[in-house]
Amino acid sequence: MNKLSVVIITKDEEKNIRECLETVNFADEIIIVDSSSKDRTVEIAKEFKCKIFQREFNGFGPLKNYAVSKTSNIWVLNIDADERVSQSLMDEIKNFLKNPKSDGYYIPRKSYVGNKWIKYAGQYPDYQLRLFRKDRGGFQNRLVHERVIINGRVGYLKNPMIHHNYDSWHHYFIKSNWYSTKEAEDLLKKKLVYMYPWKVIKNFFRKYRNFRKRGNSIVNSYIMARTALDGHELKWTIPFKPLYAFVRFYVIQLGFLDGPHGLMWALAASYNRIMKYSKYHEMKKGNRKAYENLDK
Repeated sequence: MNKLSVVIITKDEEKNIRECLETVNFADEIIIVDSSSKDRTVEIAKEFKCKIFQREFNGFGPLKNYAVSKTSNIWVLNIDADERVSQSLMDEIKNFLKNPKSDGYYIPRKSYVGNKWIKYAGQYPDYQLRLFRKDRGGFQNRLVHERVIINGRVGYLKNPMIHHNYDSWHHYFIKSNWYSTKEAEDLLKKKLVYMYPWKVIKNFFRKYRNFRKRGNSIVNSYIMARTALDGHELKWTIPFKPLYAFVRFYVIQLGFLDGPHGLMWALAASYNRIMKYSKYHEMKKGNRKAYENLDK
């Protein structure tokens, strides 16, 4: 059976890390990259005999790639401190490691606000590519919302990981404020255009064809090929994104079936887009100091 390494990045995750580690303790190796935690995160991690490295936060993508570089096994499972591997998922991973058919695997994820599972609004199954061969893929070099890009074929697991993302709506907006700032910083690195340049479009379709030739589905090939467009942002779409976010989560992805929580999720997603582009505009005009040293 193939051996498995788990990678987790942490900062002040005392309230989450123990339960997280208890669900991945079946792995052959656990790598933790910590960014100067001031609580008992590292102390708790040592109880599980994790390999712990210290590194200042320079973006989720670079930090996770650093964590992967410290692993000693080919197969890697990335999990966040506020996520849990369910018993059924653990059994499925153990079974698939005996004879993997693909180079990377999407895992469904169940996300919670407090004790409420957000079943609709695009939050389930919310597939995340978290299990992969490190010689076939790695994380995008992004501050936030980093994805794993696989140079090969990807598949899907059936059983979910549990995501206790937000303790409350108050917690949601605290994290959203931090994330929208990092998203604005990412946006500053992009070129804003009305249409993608021809070379960028050609690169997108070249990547798309290559992923299809490797046996990936149309959807997976599109998702992975979109990295070719990451350096650009379409100007004309920006005014419509807050409205689209609400319609997408509440109507198209059936958020209304989650009742008040679905409505709140869609409104909050729309608000997040407003904050992202407002902060980008302010930073672009020269006021970046207001956002320095913000912590999550």
